Amino acid sequence: MTDESTVGGREGATEPVEDTAAVSDAFAALGDETRVAILEALVEARRGNPEDRALTFSDLRTRTGIDDSGRFNSHLGKLRGRFVEEIDEGYVLTYAGREVVGAILAGTYDADDDSESEPLDDTCPFCDEPLSASFDAGEFAVDCGNDHTVMRTSVAPSAAADRSVDDILSLAARQAYTMIERVTGGVCPNCSGRVDREVVPAETDLSIDYVFTTTCRRCGAFTRSSVGAVVLRHPAFVGFCHDHGIDVVDRLPWTLPLLTDDATTRTSEDPPRYRVRVEADDERLDITLDERGVVLATERTTS
Repeated sequence: MTDESTVGGREGATEPVEDTAAVSDAFAALGDETRVAILEALVEARRGNPEDRALTFSDLRTRTGIDDSGRFNSHLGKLRGRFVEEIDEGYVLTYAGREVVGAILAGTYDADDDSESEPLDDTCPFCDEPLSASFDAGEFAVDCGNDHTVMRTSVAPSAAADRSVDDILSLAARQAYTMIERVTGGVCPNCSGRVDREVVPAETDLSIDYVFTTTCRRCGAFTRSSVGAVVLRHPAFVGFCHDHGIDVVDRLPWTLPLLTDDATTRTSEDPPRYRVRVEADDERLDITLDERGVVLATERTTS
């Protein structure tokens, strides 16, 4: 599955976004090293003692190295309510605070233009050219010399810093599967907004006739994948693979035939219906989808 900037079709109204002034205030509150240090100190406290994660005013001030109590209180006040909340035991991070610090620790906001590329042992399922993996500023991609991208997903720079290419590849594959599970469930992996889903003609020279697209109503995030990606986490598909000795979790996406071969057929025009067929040994699994990629029925048959 790839995350792209192109615009796909969507249904229904877009979701409202947060008030612009409120968003500006939130980012302004983070535009100071002392305030970021306060957030990081609260994370450090939680890391040191997850069951007693709160810090008192004095402890928090000591950890951030601010001697002036009034100045420190002013900075804390800019964070209180949105990123930090006060409970009986002291101060803790709010949900927004945890998300912001998580992004900082992940390296999301670091400027990193260095790119790395390394050949893989696998070949492209579309043209048999050698595949290579590349990581550039948080984006991990696997493609070939003919510009066939078989996987593209985001990986936090900090997560890639101490991992080999093989380890990053394994992590990226798991994250791609997680993203697939979320978008097929109608949830945006970026902002948790509602996504519109649609099965459309592929319009490519690859060996697939239809693709599955999603567009977030809130943030506009767009994904495109083969229709086979829709069933990757469906119990019928997972069970079928398990019965035939295939561990879906440990398989890289492009090694699953239903993601690269023409496994999808349109079986009905009105209403639109699609069939994804998976075969193993002497058995096959047919999965029927509607125009939004929702699984309607499954059937296993023996040849």
